[in-house]
Parts: sequence; C-alpha cells; structure tokens
Amino acid sequence: MDLNPAYTPVGTLFDNKPMFFIPKYQRAYAWEGESIKDFIKDLKNCFVKRKSQSPINHFLGGILSVEYPVAGVVRQHEYEIIDGQQRAATFTLLMACLVTMYKELLNQAKNSQDATNEEILQSRIKDLSKRFIEFDQEVQRTITKVEVLKLSKPDQNFYRNLIREKKPSVSRDSHRKLLEAYNSISEAVKEMIDKSNLVTKMDDLEVIQNVIDSDFTVLHMVTKAKEDAFRLFQVINDRGTSLTEGDLLRAKTLEILENFSTEQNSVEDLWNEILSDPPNKTANYLNWIYESNHGRRASQNALFDNFIDAFFPEHKSPNLTVDDANNIYIKVKDINENIIKCRKLENGEWLYKNQQPITGWDKNRLNLLLKELDHTLCIPLLLAASTLDHQKFSQVVQIIEKAFFRYKIICNQHATPLQTIYREEANSIRTNPTQYKLTSLKGKLRTLINKRASDDVFKANLELLHYKETGGGSNKPLKYFLLTAEYYYQWFKQGATGEPVCTDKTRVYDFASTSIEHIYSQNADSSVFDSTLEPVKHSLGNLTILDPALNATGNNDSFVTKKLVYQGSSVFLTKEEVGTKTAWDLNEINSYKQQLINIGMKIFQI
Repeated sequence: MDLNPAYTPVGTLFDNKPMFFIPKYQRAYAWEGESIKDFIKDLKNCFVKRKSQSPINHFLGGILSVEYPVAGVVRQHEYEIIDGQQRAATFTLLMACLVTMYKELLNQAKNSQDATNEEILQSRIKDLSKRFIEFDQEVQRTITKVEVLKLSKPDQNFYRNLIREKKPSVSRDSHRKLLEAYNSISEAVKEMIDKSNLVTKMDDLEVIQNVIDSDFTVLHMVTKAKEDAFRLFQVINDRGTSLTEGDLLRAKTLEILENFSTEQNSVEDLWNEILSDPPNKTANYLNWIYESNHGRRASQNALFDNFIDAFFPEHKSPNLTVDDANNIYIKVKDINENIIKCRKLENGEWLYKNQQPITGWDKNRLNLLLKELDHTLCIPLLLAASTLDHQKFSQVVQIIEKAFFRYKIICNQHATPLQTIYREEANSIRTNPTQYKLTSLKGKLRTLINKRASDDVFKANLELLHYKETGGGSNKPLKYFLLTAEYYYQWFKQGATGEPVCTDKTRVYDFASTSIEHIYSQNADSSVFDSTLEPVKHSLGNLTILDPALNATGNNDSFVTKKLVYQGSSVFLTKEEVGTKTAWDLNEINSYKQQLINIGMKIFQI
C-alpha cells in the first residue's frame, strides 16, 4: 500500500489552494453533541495557552485522502477525503465563523473611519476566504471559482450557503447537525474574545487563527490508490462517531458498483434519500425491513452483515455483470420505497391513496394502533401487508389492533408470541401475496388468545380498568377502550351479530382532544360530595367520553346538571347509557360498568 503520512498543522493542510471533496460513498455530516463540545473545549484550551504566551500542540486525529493531479495546473492536487470529513468540515465551519466576525468588525471600522484597521480586516477576510472557503483558479486563461471543500451531495448546497451566511433551510438530519455545529462554534468564539474594543477583538480572533495555523495538528495520510482507500474506509472511524449500518450499506453498494457509473449514480441518489433521518431512526427502519422480508430480526450488532448478505448477495461475486448492477439498483430502490413506508407508519399515516370503501375512520385505526397504542412491533408485518390491496391491509390493521389491545394492553401477556405470529404472516404474504388469506392471521391470534387471554382472563382484567391520576400512568388504553366502545355501540345495541361493525364511520373523534369524563365528579366539592361514590370514582363504571365541543362543560356540577350536557352529546354511549338516567348512584355505576364490559367482550373477539 502506497501511503504517505504527514504530521501537519491544520493551517498548513489548507494552504496553497487546497481542493478537498467528499466521495459519494461517504456518510453525511455526523458530528453533534459531545463531538462538537470536545472540539470547542480543545479550541478554548489552545486559545488560552497561546494568549498567555505558552502555546501547546493539540493532535486532533487523522485525515485519509486519495490524491489526484488537477489537469492543466502545475503542482495542484485534489484530495478525496476517505476518512476525516467531520474534522475537515468542522475546521472550515470555524473559519467561516471567523470570516463572519471579521466582516462585522470591518463594518465597525468603516463606520468609525478607521482606515488602518479597515485595510487589515479586508486582508484577513480575503486570506481566510481563499484558504477555507473558495479561491480563483486559472486554467488556460479561464478563471473559475473553486470550492476549498465540497461535502457529499446531500450536504453540499446547504453547507455552501451556510458558510456564506445565506441562512439555508434545513431539510435533513445532517443539515441540522451542520447548523447546530456552526451556531455552537460561533457562540463559543464570541464568548472567547475580549469585547472591550475593535482592536482587542481583532487580536483575539487572530489568536484563534494562530491556533488553527500552528497548534491544531492532524495526521494527513495520502494514498494514490483508490482500492486502498476503499479497504481503509471500512475500518477507520471518525472521532467518537462510529459508522452506522446505513453508512456502511451505502458505502458497500457504491463500492460494488464502482465500474457501473449509471447505476452507481442512481443508487447514490437513493441512499441520500434513505439516510436523511437521524441514524437511530434509519437503523430501526432497516431492521423492520429486514425482519419483514426474512421473518427474523437481524442478529445483534450484525445488521450490516445480515442485510448485505440478504439483499445484496452480489457483493460476493468477483465479476459483477450489468444485470447484477441493475438488480442492486432495483433492490436499493425497493428499500427506499420501504423506508418511505416506515416513516409513514411510524407517524400513523395511511399508505394508500384515497379509495372506497376505506374511510377516514378506517385510516384512523392505523393511527390509534401505532401512535396511541404504540404498537410498532407490528410494523414489519404491516410492511409486508402493504403489498396487499387497501381493503385487506385495513383488515390486517384492525385484526392486529383488537388482538394487541386484548392480549397485551389488557391481559398484559408477553409480546414475543405476537411477534412470532407477525413474522410468520409477513413471510406468508411475501411468498404469495395474491393467495394470502386473512384467516391465517386470525386463526393464529385466536389460538394464542384462547390460551393466554381467554374470555375469563380478559373480563377479569377489564374489571380492573380505571382512570389513573397524574403520575399514575397513561390513560391512553382507557380512552381507546371507551372510544372503541362508542364506535361499535350501535352495532352492539342492534344485537352484536357477526363481525363487529362501526355503523356510522362519518364520526371520527380526535383522540387527543376527546376527554375522559368522570360522571360523578373527580374533585367533588361539598355540594355534590358522596362518600359511597368516592372509592369508585376512577373505576370504569364512572367514566365516559365527551366530544371536544363539550369537554369543558359541566365540570364538577351535580349529576342532575351534567346529565343535560350528556343528553346533548354526539357520543351515543354518553347520551344513551348515562344521559337517560334519573340519578347516578352505586347501582348505576355497577350497571354501566357491566354494560361496557359486555360491549368489550363482543368487540374484542378475534
């Protein structure tokens, strides 16, 4: 391996019209939090030492580059940064902050007609700009502007505008990190400099320049062989920021496609879309996709290895064909489409275009399952089910919703058997989606429920469902149960025959704004206080829901007053089961509780 290492100050690295760029197989900007804090801490320490006339050397790590000659320019080279882009980009963010501050001081000098310092400031701005931002380069009598550092495609435009003070809009996680790094560094520099007057500010900024030029050092390793760079890229990580599974998958697929530029460019664009989320989200999505396609979760700490073998077996082929390259593109395209689905599912969003007979009520069941009940464990199955038509998908959602609420939320059984069923059904769907029957999913869930969440167990646990005061836990399951009882109430009153049906899907209550109502007041004052009802005021039999338009009405009034509000409610459960009562006592509470349990027993049958 032809590798030439040079231990050098950062300032020297950016001398003599440097040209650095980040290759397409590199990840986007990733430093945040502790990494930026460490950088600022190092900067402040070196600043204090240099200002006190006792400068120290601080080693910041390595930068690995591939060197290329620039056509038409003598002794000019371009450097492809294989490892160290986080450092290189952060150095330039710091210097861009200095340029901005020098420009502010320049305006002060002009306003005070300080010609001497105005000239010095203009010189510093020009020097730093051409060393760290852009410079003029002549090739055959044509002068062009050249970027000192070009980040990878997803970040370049944002970064370019950021260091030129153009206030770009954030559209991905790496943009957020760049902006936060820039702002943190800028604030830190402002805190460091003496604000007494123009001259002291200039002197302190110059000290920071000297830290970069002399005290901050790196090991710049340069190779001329791209094959060596690919190999080294797999094993070298940046300071405190390990390569994520998504980064490695991106790098590997682009490496495989090195001799197929059309497919490589297309795959690069797809990975830029795939990796636009925070790394932890991307890891979740990739795990869901792997599990959905292969019926098992990737081995711990082995997502990259499992994923590359499962989706890109071409990586083992010594001689890639055009068909192989096209297959890789198709697979990455499919992964991107599934990532988009993961984002939507995580937010409880419907995956299909608007089509009858699916209504807003049906779509809302997906939101309730994933957002309010937080059952993301089923997402791999839903990804597989998204290959079915919209009606079957909706049925899958509602089967899972009822089974999960009964088995896990109310009966508190372990989720692993559910996950096993989900994986088996995902595999069945992907094996033959056109022949898939919902009876398979229902049958397996019914067997599991009969074994571990039987009618007796379910009924006993529904008896225990109650309102939890602040700090006592979430009331989402309770609200979900009451809302679901309301949706199926008319079907229940009509005899509850066949599959549960919501007879009026035009009424979709917003989960967040719909309130749980204590019929006998939660905080009863002396005028309505009833010692016999106090012990059961949080029990299921004393609770109902109010539509948002009425949720601030009644409050702690007597039942005689509140029943008039209930009679005007759009919630049939409240209007007919509570609003028709002449009084509200212990018998009515027990009777209403039993009615709610009877409704629940009918609805949550699989």
